Amino acid sequence: MILASLIRIFGLTCVAALALLLSVSRTTLAQEDEPGDQELAGLYALTEVPESLDPIKFPLWEWTGHQVTQYLAGELLKRMGYNVEYIHTAEIPSVPAIQEGALHVSLEYWVGNNRVKFFKATQRGGGAEDLGYLGIKAVEGWWYPAYMEATCPGLPDWHALNECVEQFATGETAPLGRAVDAPAEWITYNDKRVESLALKYELVRSGGEGGLITEIQSAYARKAPVMLAYFWSPHWIFAKYDLRKVDLPAYKPQCWDDPSWGVNPDATHDCDFAIQEIKKLVWTGVRDKWPAAHRFLRNFEITNETQNSLVLKIDVEGRDIESVVAEWIDGNEDTWYWWIKDALLNPGQ
Repeated sequence: MILASLIRIFGLTCVAALALLLSVSRTTLAQEDEPGDQELAGLYALTEVPESLDPIKFPLWEWTGHQVTQYLAGELLKRMGYNVEYIHTAEIPSVPAIQEGALHVSLEYWVGNNRVKFFKATQRGGGAEDLGYLGIKAVEGWWYPAYMEATCPGLPDWHALNECVEQFATGETAPLGRAVDAPAEWITYNDKRVESLALKYELVRSGGEGGLITEIQSAYARKAPVMLAYFWSPHWIFAKYDLRKVDLPAYKPQCWDDPSWGVNPDATHDCDFAIQEIKKLVWTGVRDKWPAAHRFLRNFEITNETQNSLVLKIDVEGRDIESVVAEWIDGNEDTWYWWIKDALLNPGQ
């Protein structure tokens, strides 16, 4: 832990921290045979980090969660001695830029949004590498406030939606329940889902993320019924409010194109949302140009709870992303120290 403390407390690069340790304990290392000393000696032998002074370029996409993930990894790479550059850009042009090496790392790629593009990019000769799962569990679906279970005890079972339809109805939708959906340009397939599951609900389009959040905040302030036909996790809203997901029939690929599959033998989309995979996408050249960074990025992971709590501080409390990320890094050395240690011991693997 001495190495990590020097990096954290004094802001030293990994190379400088190791050099300082060696100057203090060079004779001791030759005399003692404690595991910690052996570890420091082994780490010192790998002081070629950073292998290149060129900046590792991290695109920052439109949503705060992606930016938090990028900053966490980028700031830790800086502590290892690497130069890191953040570039605000859109998601769509970033993928070919990563394939070409103009950008280098996007750690939060929602594969289900464009599975074909991800597959082509990460195949041999595609220019990008799949570094595995980020750790975030992506969940899309129908959601309601936890307090609704007191008056609609059948929840979260989806059959309870029709049993409690009166509670979710409004003057504008009665006798149908009101379910707040995403904007029309967001493809949720809820119109088909409502029809195939015979749900007695009218879908009311929101204006976007802000509109969905307003629905939640307004309902909680009044302890009023609200049914969201679309929301997703990770999101800071779950760090502030207790929202529960409706248990719709489990998703299977056949659900979307085989009417005979599922609870309704005459319709498709009679199931939950497709399962999202969130993976780490990097330029294939990272392994050769920055081997220890490549190993660190392979090790790096984040949970829904961590991202939700950090985004809450930024989007709701109004703090800047740099201070929020620095605070997390300073308070979670036991998590990231091992990512760095392993990266120094196994660069490029």
